[in-house]
Amino acid sequence: MGWFEEAGNGQVVDVAMLMDSGAPEVIWRIVTDGALVSIGRTSDGGALGITVTLDGQWRREYFRDVDDLVDWLARAAAAVAEEAPKVAASSARRQRVRRP
Repeated sequence: MGWFEEAGNGQVVDVAMLMDSGAPEVIWRIVTDGALVSIGRTSDGGALGITVTLDGQWRREYFRDVDDLVDWLARAAAAVAEEAPKVAASSARRQRVRRP
């Protein structure tokens, strides 16, 4: 068996264990700051995929380890907190362009 066939260990990721950490609190902070967070398992069930989207920009990573997940989310939260005010909708009125 070659190196490519050895990828993964065939185990299903324990989603509850990953989410029973500091992760949910950081996710709520990211969402509160205005980003979309999507969470799902990979098709083989071996990892948890998390995508953070803000103003059309997105980044996705895959996790099997709690510490890696929480560390990545903390960096995502810092990035969203920095970028969100730059892309926030203006409260000023703007004129709509009407199409004929």
